[in-house]
Amino acid sequence: MNADDCFSLLLSQRECSAIVLDIREATSKAGAARALIRHDLPEDDFVAGFPELAKWVQELPEEDPDESPSDP
Repeated sequence: MNADDCFSLLLSQRECSAIVLDIREATSKAGAARALIRHDLPEDDFVAGFPELAKWVQELPEEDPDESPSDP
């Protein structure tokens, strides 16, 4: 994350760091979406403010691995 990240979103460096940490801890796109909700950050703003991180999220699986349906 460089100094220009989050500038257009008017977030503090602390807020930006918290968002990045939460997103990096996500194990799926669903987990990343939950992180955006926790930070009250719309997806469009996330993509605009964190383009590299948004690309990384696109490579995650759709659902958390431990939340996939189990075989009976």
